[in-house]
Amino acid sequence: MKLRFIFHKPIGERGIGKAIVAWTWLLGCFYNWKVLKYNYSHVSVWVPEPDCSYGFEWQNMGIYQGQCFSSTTRGTSDGVRIAPAYDILHNPHRWDYIECDVDPERCEVALAELNKLIGLKYDFWGIFGFLNPFPVQDDKRWYCSEVCNWFAVLCGITEREKRISPRRFAYKLAKRWGNPTPLIV
Repeated sequence: MKLRFIFHKPIGERGIGKAIVAWTWLLGCFYNWKVLKYNYSHVSVWVPEPDCSYGFEWQNMGIYQGQCFSSTTRGTSDGVRIAPAYDILHNPHRWDYIECDVDPERCEVALAELNKLIGLKYDFWGIFGFLNPFPVQDDKRWYCSEVCNWFAVLCGITEREKRISPRRFAYKLAKRWGNPTPLIV
């Protein structure tokens, strides 16, 4: 089964997206300069439809298919949520993806575990943990790259990390699965 992790580029935006990119750039300068080429402010897991399609179907009003899972405070969300891909991918030119092969049975187990997290609050303290040498961990709160990394761990794609930014998560996936691909070329 093909599974996509989608990464948001804050093109033409101000505010929190640009702040995340700037802060993780600064951290990358100190810890791992190789992550600097990935300017992402958000990540979601894009789960395909049961027939394994993501497609942009013109017959179906020109919308992306599948569901996107993450944690966010944008819009009316305040934490872990799942939403239709067409609700998330309004500006497809702002998104890149990395596609991974996963065992379908393992993915189903991982999705069942993630569904238990829906509705949990956003992990602001976890984000502030990037400023602190001691990780702040609250299993009742999640930020985007933290919950997406957890899903990747459950699927056997990567190892768990206590602090992981969208930029660093893209770097980890790209090492094994190849560089991100623009959603729209």
